[in-house]
Amino acid sequence: MQTDAAIAKTGSVAAFGVALAYLASSICAVLMPPELQGRPDVSPHQFWMVLAAHPLAHLAFHWSWVAAGIFGLGAVPAISLLVWSANPGAVLWSGAGAFCGFAVLARSHLMEVAFDRRIIPQYRQAEPAFQQAVHVVAGLALDVPDGFLTYGAIGVWVVTVSWLARRGASLPRPLCLLGYLTGVTYLAGVLGYTFLVHGLLVVSFGLGGFLLAPMWYGWLGFVLRARAARSDTS
Repeated sequence: MQTDAAIAKTGSVAAFGVALAYLASSICAVLMPPELQGRPDVSPHQFWMVLAAHPLAHLAFHWSWVAAGIFGLGAVPAISLLVWSANPGAVLWSGAGAFCGFAVLARSHLMEVAFDRRIIPQYRQAEPAFQQAVHVVAGLALDVPDGFLTYGAIGVWVVTVSWLARRGASLPRPLCLLGYLTGVTYLAGVLGYTFLVHGLLVVSFGLGGFLLAPMWYGWLGFVLRARAARSDTS
């Protein structure tokens, strides 16, 4: 029971961390100049010129995603154990996908930060050939295209956990329904990236990242903290 309590305590802190990191990323996105907010009418050159002049919120945005990825590595095992007995196979494979998704999330945004910090001081004074190369390479900075792991795999895991918890009544019904909605916003991000649908990305970032995902992970943080307290007293 002491081991269960330790996992739940660590998972609680990690779940709260994911919630706060998602919320921070959304706030940073709002604070960025409009040209840096993923508008389809902004050219790559215009994006980088504005970024070179106003980099702070953009870099903070990436650091928020790095934090979300790192905290996610601690949250996935603890949250998965809440529904493990319902279907170990489904929990194992969906959890493995989510674990990879959070790991890629952290690594990808660390790469973005490293790339941006090298390019920002040089971009405005650089030759056109250098600027054109930046436009090409910048699109490759994130490892996995279209968010298949960072949105898709994590979204599948969120829906799986919610479905198993709903079926086994191991978590409150409103929390399970919130999980379904959160998973849908994750998957909306995949479709938005894949088919370049700006509206779906707005749903994923705005509704999912700013509201639903922080609520889901935060609520689970309280659930895990309560489980840890019960384990300590048993």
